[in-house]
Amino acid sequence: MDVEIPPNADDRSHGPGPLGFVEDPRRPVVAWTGTLKGGFGTRSHSHPRAQLALCYHGLMQLRVDEDAWFIPARFGVWIPAGRVHRLTAQTDVDLHSLFIDPLAARRDGLPDAPTVVRASPLLRGIAQRLAPAAVGGLAAAEMRRLAWVTLEEIARLDRPDMRLPGGRDARVAAAMAHMVGDPADRHGLSGAACAAGCSERTLARLFPADTGMTFRDWRNRMRFMLALEGLERGETSTALAARLGWSTTSAFTAAFRRHFGAPPTAYRGNHPGREAPPGHQDRNAVEMPRSHGR
Repeated sequence: MDVEIPPNADDRSHGPGPLGFVEDPRRPVVAWTGTLKGGFGTRSHSHPRAQLALCYHGLMQLRVDEDAWFIPARFGVWIPAGRVHRLTAQTDVDLHSLFIDPLAARRDGLPDAPTVVRASPLLRGIAQRLAPAAVGGLAAAEMRRLAWVTLEEIARLDRPDMRLPGGRDARVAAAMAHMVGDPADRHGLSGAACAAGCSERTLARLFPADTGMTFRDWRNRMRFMLALEGLERGETSTALAARLGWSTTSAFTAAFRRHFGAPPTAYRGNHPGREAPPGHQDRNAVEMPRSHGR
């Protein structure tokens, strides 16, 4: 069952680009960089190369099978080779994608499942060097060196858990759709069970079996993901607390800080050049020089 997070009836989906289908082991890593306009989305697709989609500005959503992730600025998601997925830009997104040859993607330390990672300036610089507009000026040996640095850096990235599992059982999917449509519903489990057409006890049992998360944990994570989207669009903490069902602004702020390790203000309007969240230290303090465009 496929539940849109958030619901979106506008279908402006596009087919995948060609780089995920490059068959050339002499180019272990190929890249694309650019800006996606808000509302842009790809159709469900897969490709032989693994992909690391890095968001450096804006907010994007990625779905793999029934699972969904909201990816804010300074994060990315690893998509293993052959996995069916689709990406949607919730806002304008500064996207850097690295496509990894199947043999290189089996390197020790790289994820073997869809995984959210914390992006780094080093990978941003490498993607810009390997993008088609710049790669013509690189020697083959330099491209190979950049590829091996890329693989080592990906293996070292932090991997925060930002997955929002989907529901395969029709009752779970119906409950999810209800919560996404009305995240502030004060009835909680009873309201979701009514929408799903089952008892509270049954729904409470189905959620861990179907998603690996309790009903309450799934609902909380959904609200945090919606909060990220709202912050990127410029909503205040007060407005989000009311829209998403927190009793007070301070309760929302405290819960958000516990979940993400930083206050909501750290994620509001993630424009280039904005400071990183408090307490965050990036291992790579200096970006590689830009060789073209964005």
